[in-house]
Amino acid sequence: MANLLSAGFLRLWRSRSFWVCLAVMAGVGVFEAVAGWWAMMDFRSSGAADAMVSLDSRYFIFPFLSGILLSPFCALFVGAEYSDGAIRSKLSVGHSRGTVYLSNLLLCATVGILLCSAYITAVLAVGFPLLGAMHTPLPAVLWYTFCAIVMTSALAALFTMIAILCQNRAVTAIACITLAYFLLFLGIYLNARLSEPEIYPEQQYVQDGQIVTEAARPNPNYVRGAKRAVYQFLYDLPGCQTVQLAATIGTETPPRLPLYSLAAAFLSTTAGILLFRRKDLK
Repeated sequence: MANLLSAGFLRLWRSRSFWVCLAVMAGVGVFEAVAGWWAMMDFRSSGAADAMVSLDSRYFIFPFLSGILLSPFCALFVGAEYSDGAIRSKLSVGHSRGTVYLSNLLLCATVGILLCSAYITAVLAVGFPLLGAMHTPLPAVLWYTFCAIVMTSALAALFTMIAILCQNRAVTAIACITLAYFLLFLGIYLNARLSEPEIYPEQQYVQDGQIVTEAARPNPNYVRGAKRAVYQFLYDLPGCQTVQLAATIGTETPPRLPLYSLAAAFLSTTAGILLFRRKDLK
C-alpha cells in the first residue's frame, strides 16, 4: 500500500488536472472575497454608509464547488490507470485488487480535502483583511468545515467506485459529473419541499379599501408521513448535504451528517472492492 500511495502521490504531483482544479478552487475563493468587498463598496457609494458584506456568506460556498470539480478529476485520474496499463502492472507485480482500489480511493479523497483547503485558505487570506472577521461562532464554522470535508471524501468514494469499475474514461467522466450535478439539484429540490410550512399563518390585506383577514389554513404542499421520512433520508446523503449545510449553518447543528457520509463511503467502497475483484480486466 505504501509503495502504491507514494507512486500515486508522485503521479498526482505531475498531474496537470490536479493543479488546474486546485487553482480553480483558490481562484474562486479569491474572487468571492473580492466580489464581496466590491459589493460592500458599491453599497456604501450608494449612500449606505454602514453597509457590510459578511465574510461568512463567502466562506460557506466551497462545498458546492468541491464535488463538481472532484467528479471529472476522479474520472480522469483513475481512468488514466486503465489507459496507461498501470492497473494491470500493479496486479502483475503482486498487489491485490483491494489494495489497488483503496490506494486510488485515498488519493481521490486527499485531492477532495486539498480542494476544500485551497478555497478556505484563499477566501480567508483575501477576505479577512477586506471584509473583516466572520460572525458565525468558531465552533459552528469548524463543525461545518468538518461536515463538508467528510462529505467531499464520501463523494470521492462514489466517484472512485464509478471510475474503477468502468474502463471507458469518457463514459466515466460523464457518469461522475452527472451524479455530482444530480445530487446537487436533488438537494435543492428536497430543501424546497422540506422547507414548506405545515400551516399558512393568518394574513391581513387591503381589498377595495377594506381590511380583509384570511384565516390560517393547512399547506397542501407540505410533505407528511413516510414520504417526508424518505425525503429527509435523501436530503442527508452526500451531495444533497451541500444544500442542507448551507441552509443550517449558524442556526442548527446537523450531527448526523458526517455519519451519513461515512456510511455512504463505507458502503460504496465495500461494493466497489467486491465488484472490482470480479471484474474482467481487458
